Amino acid sequence: MDLFTPVVDETLQHRNFQRLCANQNSYDGDVLNDWARGFVDRDGKFVAEFQRTFDTCFWELYLFAVLKQYGLAVDFSHGSPDFCVTGHGGFNMEATVALHAKGTVPEYEKPGQPIPQDLNDFNRRTIIRIGNSVDNKQKKFLDSYAALPHVRSRPFVLAITAIDGPHARLACQRAIEAVLFGYYVDEERYLREGGELKGHQIECVLKDNGSPVDLDILLKEEFRWLSAVVFSSCASWGKVRALSSDPNPDVYFETVRYNSSGIAPLHARTRKSQYVERLGEGLGIFHNPQAEFPLDPSIFRHRDVFQAYFAEANGEWVCERRDGQLLFRQVFTTVARG
Repeated sequence: MDLFTPVVDETLQHRNFQRLCANQNSYDGDVLNDWARGFVDRDGKFVAEFQRTFDTCFWELYLFAVLKQYGLAVDFSHGSPDFCVTGHGGFNMEATVALHAKGTVPEYEKPGQPIPQDLNDFNRRTIIRIGNSVDNKQKKFLDSYAALPHVRSRPFVLAITAIDGPHARLACQRAIEAVLFGYYVDEERYLREGGELKGHQIECVLKDNGSPVDLDILLKEEFRWLSAVVFSSCASWGKVRALSSDPNPDVYFETVRYNSSGIAPLHARTRKSQYVERLGEGLGIFHNPQAEFPLDPSIFRHRDVFQAYFAEANGEWVCERRDGQLLFRQVFTTVARG
């Protein structure tokens, strides 16, 4: 599958695809081609969609690479959902991307855009966009997927990422935790008042028109169809740059990682020649405690991967995470002037 030879008129190409063509970095291309190896273009439209819309197709390729790394085969003989996974009893996975709202600044306009000044409003908007994506996929599942023989009686996983505006990756896990569990950490209050950084429960957030968006969906009966949610805020082009063998000595990675010993995360800025990042870093698996068909936590268990699930044996939530798990990453390339 040739992703990079243009098949879409330049006027219709996504800005990110245009940048890839302009940069012509073969090292990055090798990574993406490796992700795509074995991927089946079932309707013959994937390459055109990749060049036209980019983000959703990129997310699908990343997920496919993750499944391959875990040794999970995909049966592409079915038209939908996105991934019919065999092995471990089988499960289905559907990919979705929370994109920017109509009339707002898209992610690819990041250069020159200011850092968000109000984290709560920034997170609120991402929560709304993720919530909309989940609602759309719930309708799709109930209206279409639920009746498919290869979907019935098997776990169903929704894989979500949010690219809803410039600096979208700064939200990390805050927005997805609010959508799934109604759990929110008010970092604005902490920065303003200090004290203890801890989360609290919220029932909803308000859209700009004042209408509420309900949260804690994994605690609602109507979402029993959803076995687990896969989420990553780090599956960006920076992941490709991190995995590539590009020898450019002027590439740097700035990272924020989980610190089990205190509030302040582990922050580092590392030259690429010394930087190590793996495919699954930044990945989170959030299991539904009320799922009709639960997903086995052992399937995606890995030292790089965060997991949250309810252990019925002791009646408590289990969070699998380790010191140094990746929360946020951005890439800089320095350019000499003159």
